[in-house]
Amino acid sequence: MLKSAVDFLSGGLVALTMLGATGSAIAQTVPHSLVASPDIYKVIAEDEQYRVIEVTWKPGQRDLVHSHPASAVYYPMDCTLRGFDPSGVAGWTGQARAGTAMVQQPIPAHSVENVGQSECRLIMFEPKK
Repeated sequence: MLKSAVDFLSGGLVALTMLGATGSAIAQTVPHSLVASPDIYKVIAEDEQYRVIEVTWKPGQRDLVHSHPASAVYYPMDCTLRGFDPSGVAGWTGQARAGTAMVQQPIPAHSVENVGQSECRLIMFEPKK
């Protein structure tokens, strides 16, 4: 499982970080995922410290440009996703295997599309700040 997470990170999330490296100002100007695409990102539990978010993309569905704070992510199913920079240019395509879990640094402005043939679902754990 760790190798899958590392492969996915190096093929995708690191690319997102680099695409957004044009400055933290861009990340500051885009909404959080919950605000940008509430049809995809849904809070399923929270308290004063943490928020648990269920993320579901239908095949071909793409969310709007958004950002994330540092978080942990768990994929209960296989997912094939494509990431885009804030201007809409595709930057990476990666596959996460069911059971993959990872901890990630804040991710600046980006959007993500499910390029697989089936629904993609993940669970995201974020600290509240």
